Amino acid sequence: MNRRPNVNGEDMRHRCEFRRGFLTLALSLTLAACGTTPPADTREQSAAERPTIEMVDSELLPVEGSPVRGAPDAWVTVVVFGDFQCPFCGRLAATLDQVMAEQPEGRARVVFKHVPLDSHPHARLLAQASEAAREQGKFWEMHDLLFDNAAELREGDPQAELRRLANALELDMQRFERDLADSEVAERIARDEALAEELGLSAVPAVYINGGYIPGAQPPAVYMRAIYDVGEATRGAVDDGEMKREEVYAHSVRALLPRSRQAQAAQAEHESAQARASRVPMYHPGRPVIGDDEQALVQIAHFHSLGSEPSVEMHRRLAELQAGDPQRVRVVTFQLPHSDDEVLAFAHRALAAASLDDSSRGQRFLGWLAELPEDAWSQGPELLERMDEKLRELGVDPAQVNAEESRARLDADQRLAIELDVVGIPTAFINGQRVVGLAPLEDLQRLVDEKAAIAERVAQVRNISGRELYEAILNAAEQQPGAR
Repeated sequence: MNRRPNVNGEDMRHRCEFRRGFLTLALSLTLAACGTTPPADTREQSAAERPTIEMVDSELLPVEGSPVRGAPDAWVTVVVFGDFQCPFCGRLAATLDQVMAEQPEGRARVVFKHVPLDSHPHARLLAQASEAAREQGKFWEMHDLLFDNAAELREGDPQAELRRLANALELDMQRFERDLADSEVAERIARDEALAEELGLSAVPAVYINGGYIPGAQPPAVYMRAIYDVGEATRGAVDDGEMKREEVYAHSVRALLPRSRQAQAAQAEHESAQARASRVPMYHPGRPVIGDDEQALVQIAHFHSLGSEPSVEMHRRLAELQAGDPQRVRVVTFQLPHSDDEVLAFAHRALAAASLDDSSRGQRFLGWLAELPEDAWSQGPELLERMDEKLRELGVDPAQVNAEESRARLDADQRLAIELDVVGIPTAFINGQRVVGLAPLEDLQRLVDEKAAIAERVAQVRNISGRELYEAILNAAEQQPGAR
């Protein structure tokens, strides 16, 4: 979604009153949707050429007391709320490293604040370790190592791994161990958590750019564009005398943060609505199914579009997950065509026809379609003939493709997508939890493992399985739509 208005420095200087301009920017930062790359800017002076300005801090989103990377008087302040056991926080850290490496000197700085989630058993210990390293001037080095060694810290002995990392940084080990248990370190983390609570954060990672909110881990271009736009806005405001140079951060946060809170509230409402609407009917016959065990702990619904490479790749990844864990995972495919192309439309109806009386047959036809080379979809009549032949081979009368029942099944899937607020492909639901976009296989596996563990506990406690278990899991999820 590309809702960011076309805002640049000249527009801000000559056409926008500062506060109105910042509120417009706030809207542009509420969801990462920018695909444009900002123009190069070589106006920044080197540190040796310019005096350092003592910046006024923000009471609403303070920098003081937190680790900072970058120029202390930067035009743009990127405040990150994160958890060292959160994989998306690790992805964001790598992204911001890339983004910051491309910034002119003096434009941006990064501030880190801790939100160790209760769902991550070692997150608080890792936060304390980073602060203990900070006592010896090595916060950012430890920050990077904690994310780079996430697997070892998760799977091994975290205390031993932390000692290994501290030794690698040549820290004073006695001081490190002492600071690890220091009450002041714990208080710093608690202050960050209190601020996150005050800001209404319900998930990490979360980023504020001069107070403008960007949720989640987004592509690098999003942060590049946001940093550029906010930097240009603040420059224009200073040039026009609307704020003092040293007040750039404090003034920006006062303008942007209230709008960010509105955006967060709207996002939370949308996510809550999505959570309530995630009751996918997994036990209706007549759709392609991978795995014939209706008692599977993890039920995955995939809204699939033929001829879409991301959707096809998502299908492959889900099939690989199921093949590796056939007793726990079942995948049902729903159809959501992305094009009115005649050949694609025929293929979708053909898939519906193949699935009507035999879900496994539908899956065999879908598997055959998934293996077609990408250029096959442009072959027109030749591909239509090949599909007819494949249907006959599977025992399906090609006349069924245009039958009312096949069209009705396809229409039903599209109505279901509307009910569930599925607006893009690929989209999947894993035990009711929405996954939008082409998620990495390791992330899908991690989510499947989490959902299987929950389902297993519910099954044991309540002595239920199959459809009853699936309904119980959805009921529980709907009661906690905002849980982190």
